[in-house]
Amino acid sequence: MIDRSAVQVFESFEEADRADRIERWSMKHDERLSMLEHLRKNYYPDGKTAPRLQRVLESVEFPPS
Repeated sequence: MIDRSAVQVFESFEEADRADRIERWSMKHDERLSMLEHLRKNYYPDGKTAPRLQRVLESVEFPPS
């Protein structure tokens, strides 16, 4: 059986975003950190983060004008 009290229906994406913000603002600091840690563990289950892109610096010389 589906718990319909846990589901919300919104008329627009803006309304859903507003509801998300209000919910997050009502959370305590440690609750938000706990949620962030849960998301991090889901994205990186082995504890390793994705490799970063290597920085590239290129120097360009312009001809004298």
